[in-house]
Amino acid sequence: MWRYGYPALMKGFIDRTFLPEIAFAPIEGKSMPKKLLKGKSAIVIITADTPKWYDYIFMKRPTINQFKKGILEFCVIKPIKVTYIAPLNNSSLAYRKKWLDKVYLLGEQLR
Repeated sequence: MWRYGYPALMKGFIDRTFLPEIAFAPIEGKSMPKKLLKGKSAIVIITADTPKWYDYIFMKRPTINQFKKGILEFCVIKPIKVTYIAPLNNSSLAYRKKWLDKVYLLGEQLR
């Protein structure tokens, strides 16, 4: 997460992968397109320096909402599991290792 959004590199990746005729198909005369990713699921891993409670209570989870609702759910990707890793700034090696182990296990579940 970067300034309560996702970084430009991630935005560029989304713009180049969630394309018409791949993620959705425009329907002439309709405001909503046909969703082409039905049956797909997602694991979203967010790293940040903002504590989870602050992002949730005060900021209302803008990064998660934008990516989950504006991109993934728009293309009918479900279920979506979100893992929020924070704060990372000044975190201990043990804290980062614990999260790396958890992320590794999330990846193993995809096999």
